[in-house]
Amino acid sequence: MTTVSPPHVGAPVAYLRCYPRDPWEMAAHRNALTAYAQGIGLSRPVVCLDNGVSSREERPALEQLLAHVLAGAVRIVLIPGLWVFSLDPERARAIADRFISAGAQIIDLPGRWHEHEGRRVARW
Repeated sequence: MTTVSPPHVGAPVAYLRCYPRDPWEMAAHRNALTAYAQGIGLSRPVVCLDNGVSSREERPALEQLLAHVLAGAVRIVLIPGLWVFSLDPERARAIADRFISAGAQIIDLPGRWHEHEGRRVARW
């Protein structure tokens, strides 16, 4: 797991969670988020990963990420979908709203191809 540390202040952060544990640490999602971030002009995201953690359990990387947002060290959070926060759509939206209220911009990975600022960008 990569966590946000002082050298990464200001970098976008990708949050991933997988249950049960993924030995490849969600490589496809990580690659898609990295490609998308770079495609829209962001730097390579730092990855926070709660691997093997159910959305019903405490999620240490998620809580650490929220603390960094509250501290002003992180402003952009990339996710493959709200499901990384919770499989319950209402709970997932509530968690996203916590990040937004704390000052983060949540960027949800769009479909395979999409338009961004007038140009076609692939998410992976």
